Amino acid sequence: MIMRKLIIIVAVAFLVVPFVDAQMFKIGLKAGLGLSNLKFDDLTGVGSGSDVYQLATGDRVAAYHVGLQTRITIATFFVQPELYFNDGGGTIDMVDANGVSELLNVDLKTVDLPILFGVKLGPARINVGPVGSYVLREESIPIEIGNITEDYTLFTSGMSWGFQAGVGVDLSKISLDVRYEGSLSALGDSFTVGTRAFNLDARPSQWVFSLGFWFR
Repeated sequence: MIMRKLIIIVAVAFLVVPFVDAQMFKIGLKAGLGLSNLKFDDLTGVGSGSDVYQLATGDRVAAYHVGLQTRITIATFFVQPELYFNDGGGTIDMVDANGVSELLNVDLKTVDLPILFGVKLGPARINVGPVGSYVLREESIPIEIGNITEDYTLFTSGMSWGFQAGVGVDLSKISLDVRYEGSLSALGDSFTVGTRAFNLDARPSQWVFSLGFWFR
C-alpha cells in the first residue's frame, strides 16, 4: 500500500515536469558510495546449552547507489525528489560464551525515494527530508550453532521510513552531496533463528556520498 503511494508520488512528479519552467526544473543522474550499518539492541541467549551467543551491532560496510535526481527551484528554495537503487546493509557481531567474536554480513538491496527540501546559499545547499525505502532482497550469512546451521530473517517488513540531512554544492552541471541517513521506522520486529523469534528493532543508517550530473 505504501509502495503504491510512493509510485503515485513519483508518477505525479514526472507528469508535472512539462508544465514547470525550464529554469526552475532540473533532471539528471546520480551515483555514489556510502557507509552503512544496522543498529539494534543487543540480543542474548541466542542458541541453547553451551552454544549460546550474544548478537550486537557490528561494523559499517561499504554501500553504493545509482539512480535519478530531480529538482524544482523557486528563488533560493528547492524541492529535490530522487529515486535510486541502493546496495548496503551491515554486519552482526556474534560473540560466544568464551568471548570469541565473529562478524556476520547482511546484504540489503533497496529502492529508495528521498524527497528533500532545502535552501541554496550561492553554489552551496542545505537540505533535509524523508526517505522511503522498499526492500528488494536480503541476503544473510547463516548462523552456525554447534553442529546446526540456522538461517535467519532480519527484515520482515518490506517498507520503512527514514530521513536524510546534509549539505551539497553545485558546480555548473555537477552536484556533490554528503548526507546522513537515519531511520524513523524499523524494517522488522523480530529476529528469527529457525523456529525461535527474538525481539528486534533493526534500523539501517548510513553516510551517503553522491556525485550527480544535471541534463538541464
